[in-house]
Amino acid sequence: MHVLVFYALLLVACGHAAWRGGAPERIVAATLMAGTVATWIVAIGVGGSRTGHFYHVEIGVLLVDAAMLAVLLAVALAADRFWPLWLTAIHSFGVVGHVAKAIDPAILSNVYQAAHSLTAYPGLILLILATRRHRRRLARTGCDPSWSISWPWSTAATRARLPTG
Repeated sequence: MHVLVFYALLLVACGHAAWRGGAPERIVAATLMAGTVATWIVAIGVGGSRTGHFYHVEIGVLLVDAAMLAVLLAVALAADRFWPLWLTAIHSFGVVGHVAKAIDPAILSNVYQAAHSLTAYPGLILLILATRRHRRRLARTGCDPSWSISWPWSTAATRARLPTG
């Protein structure tokens, strides 16, 4: 049952962020959706072990989680928001669960699975709240800068100097 709740919350959170969010919210929504699909593929679908999940280190899931962590960290470092830092920390807990299982294989499989799967719910709720805050800032001030750093290729002056073709 919790799997259906997770997928429903995933669709609501990511759909809301993709429709109403700024660039950080949309990037994170795409990352969470892609990570969920990739996790399903490596854990259950193509080449996945349909039984015995989390009795040993799930290498495929670990690789997906590590890639997601890299994207979340990049967004957290560049975004003009605090919530990506929180989401990165929450997701890190699941990655640490993989490392803990690798260090101590005696960790119970349900504890390992809980460390991995239960961190997803707070992250999705955080994405919904972050998207709502973004919309409120837009309504209040008319703008909500997405990034705390200035990308040189995004300025009009730089675009004017680039060759057109």
